[in-house]
Amino acid sequence: MADPLAEKLVQPAINPRHLAYCPTMDLIALASIDECIHVYRLNGQKVFGIAKRQSANKVNQIKWKPNGQSLAAAYDNSSLSLTNTHTGKVVHQIDCSAYSKSQICCLGWGISLTDGHKVRLKLDKFKDEVTLEDMISQNPRVKSMDPVPDLPLDLALLDVEASLPKLSPLSSGGIEDDIFSSRASLDTLFQPLTIGFTDSADILVVGFEDGTVHLSIYDFFEIGSFNLHQAFRGLQGCKPILHCSHPYTTTHPMLVSTPAGDQEELHIVPLDLRLLSNAGRNLSLLASKSTQLHNVLRYVHQVQQLMCNDFKTSQDLPSKFIANIEESLQERRDCNWMQAAYHLVVTGNCYPEVKEWLVDQLGERGHKRWEKAATTGYESVRRLAHENLMPALERFTVLVSRLRGLSRFQLSNANLGLSTKELDNVLDTVNCLQLMAHQILITSGSEFRQFLAFSAWLRQEIDIQASDASMAESVEKDVNIDHASTLEYIQGAMTRSQLTGFFNLEAHAGEKPPWDLAAEGRSLFELYKRGLLNASREDSSASRLPTLDALMKHLDTQCNAVFHRIAEMQRRSVRFGAPVYLQKGVPSCMDMRMLHEHVDGTEIVLYVVLGPVSNQSEVRIYRIVLGVKNGMSSTKSVEGAVIKTAGWEVRDVKFVDDDELMLAVSAKCKPADVIVLARRFS
Repeated sequence: MADPLAEKLVQPAINPRHLAYCPTMDLIALASIDECIHVYRLNGQKVFGIAKRQSANKVNQIKWKPNGQSLAAAYDNSSLSLTNTHTGKVVHQIDCSAYSKSQICCLGWGISLTDGHKVRLKLDKFKDEVTLEDMISQNPRVKSMDPVPDLPLDLALLDVEASLPKLSPLSSGGIEDDIFSSRASLDTLFQPLTIGFTDSADILVVGFEDGTVHLSIYDFFEIGSFNLHQAFRGLQGCKPILHCSHPYTTTHPMLVSTPAGDQEELHIVPLDLRLLSNAGRNLSLLASKSTQLHNVLRYVHQVQQLMCNDFKTSQDLPSKFIANIEESLQERRDCNWMQAAYHLVVTGNCYPEVKEWLVDQLGERGHKRWEKAATTGYESVRRLAHENLMPALERFTVLVSRLRGLSRFQLSNANLGLSTKELDNVLDTVNCLQLMAHQILITSGSEFRQFLAFSAWLRQEIDIQASDASMAESVEKDVNIDHASTLEYIQGAMTRSQLTGFFNLEAHAGEKPPWDLAAEGRSLFELYKRGLLNASREDSSASRLPTLDALMKHLDTQCNAVFHRIAEMQRRSVRFGAPVYLQKGVPSCMDMRMLHEHVDGTEIVLYVVLGPVSNQSEVRIYRIVLGVKNGMSSTKSVEGAVIKTAGWEVRDVKFVDDDELMLAVSAKCKPADVIVLARRFS
């Protein structure tokens, strides 16, 4: 009997239904009965944990990415979270309720080579020096497989983004929680595409109880949803149970159950992903840049929300102070605070109402609060615009340009689904956003300087009105006050900041945008530039310019159209093969494994092991030979065998690797379980 590597007591207890092992990283992920997920090394050391997100959520499935760099967790509220193994942070949260109203019942994550035959020849050449597992885990030894440089590929993968400034982390609490709050998370989200990834694609398969299957490649580049009913009309009411794949083939078999009277039947349904072979190496570049584009868009959205929230917060307290004095002045003087303050700066004459407000209501403490709120708001807007928004838009432009290059100069664009015109419109909107970012930076800097002058004057007036100091002392203080900037602030930003027009803090429901942003043949950049020139001559024109929120919504619409066109083109290359009937009855334990065998030529063979249904001492194994040509699969033969354990009850069955099958059995009247290994099941 083998000695255990380690023993770990986990509190609370483990849910035995949710246990996943990652062989490439030697990590074990498990869910506890309190619906938290824990990841351990084989020696029992805890790597990270995923806390329960909501009190009612339960874990439905957990699955490792083939190279072990990410962990997918599905919950009963149709949400799917992807966690980075190196940082332990959730890098993407997917709401799967848009794909199906049913719960997630199957998670599969496989990797497929775009040219399996070419990789097989390389592996045969290097024999034991480089293995297929090295390819999947991106072992550094894989680089030795390409001693001859591939100039076209090297140029295509030229990492221009690495020359750009790195995006700065954002404070948590935005629309994406804390995904962008650390340097490690940002580096993971925007890691460059390496040559080793150009020959492969990882496919995330999400199965739902109503038979819907949703596909994504490169973590969260969505292809779309399909229904298993399309494979065969007899599969009505089917439910996916298991997913299996092999790097050498683009066919991904799925084990599904279908109702048949009082029992259920098991079928194998091949899922042919011809998009991997059709697009070839360009698919990895397309998916990588599109995914990064999507991440930058999420980043810009969070920057926009942080800027809006910070500026709005900075205006709340000054607005309350001004509202108090406005009410008194309207009742007694028939004027407003702007007129009274302007009068006080120019003439030095302070109305009694203003004096009472300065001394009794505002005072030194209120002034400090006002100064802190406004200073924090302006500095936050300037910092976010300069350190976050503008670098993100610059990176966004580079990524769109890469996609635009693929759409214009690649002969295989027919298989990619890119539109040069749509990408040109996206670039035009980004140019408009960049111009707006510069205007926000200029405006916030100008208003901040004006506010500092106003704050110094306001503090001086509070001291003068609160004391009986001589006029000479007050005149001496006046020397340090910038009255011109103070008057500019009183007339403008004190009651109506120009930044309000960028953030649209007073938006009303149903309010129409000033421009038809989706109008054909119009350049938003030219319109916005012309609008800025008009606004500099006439202040009322500034209110007719689109806000940052309106431009971001328009950019969202344009990018979604680009993503939808790409996904729709790839969806056309997905098909279901003919289902293969296995047996009646769904066992409590089962497993699948695909192998590449050299029997009567090169074949892809699927092995399915099914636990007992009625007889607790029988295990069935099915061997299904698949032929794949031009990305389309066909079933060549189906064979079956039965393993009888001579009175031992089978508790679980699993494939250990390509050579071993493991059975967990228990003898009657004995509490101890016994592990039986069957070698060379093939």
